[in-house]
Amino acid sequence: MVHKSVVKSVVKKIVYNDRIIAIKLQAEPINILMMQVYMPTSDHGDDEVEELYDVIEEILEEDGKGDTNTIIMGDWNSVVGEESYRNIVGPHDLGRRNHRSQMLINFCERNGLIVTNTWFRKPKRRLYTWKAPGDRSRHQLDYILVKHRFRNSVKDVQTLSGADIDSDHNLLVANICTRLKKIIRLQ
Repeated sequence: MVHKSVVKSVVKKIVYNDRIIAIKLQAEPINILMMQVYMPTSDHGDDEVEELYDVIEEILEEDGKGDTNTIIMGDWNSVVGEESYRNIVGPHDLGRRNHRSQMLINFCERNGLIVTNTWFRKPKRRLYTWKAPGDRSRHQLDYILVKHRFRNSVKDVQTLSGADIDSDHNLLVANICTRLKKIIRLQ
């Protein structure tokens, strides 16, 4: 679903399965590829996660190549941790890296992506994206990735913890400047 002001700009929709969907938007001076992913939880094997990373990379190779501004958002079921990593992960994350974090970091490194929400200093209530059952712990599992080349187009990323979305995840919002529209608000 896209706002009616953006519908005319949609040049391609990609529905791979219930875990990966994407749209490609025609914009000037460059096109925009927006993808939503839902990675398997730790109950699933690493091979299933790697298969999804391979599919995402196939979509990037076909529709995200060149100057296309690529935005990949979703529930990565990964904690990249508070420690910066090269120019991929910033210093503002919650918790310690988990088993799946290296898979996400390697994926970003291979594809020239950064984890945008780790680059903005926010209060902890604006960082966590998931609350464990019983409100025992809070983690940052959802991320918005963009190509390193377009990192300056991301003006802000934060959660809206008070949004009523009937989920154990908080709504993650990014303000991204593009020529398609001055600000695209990803929700």
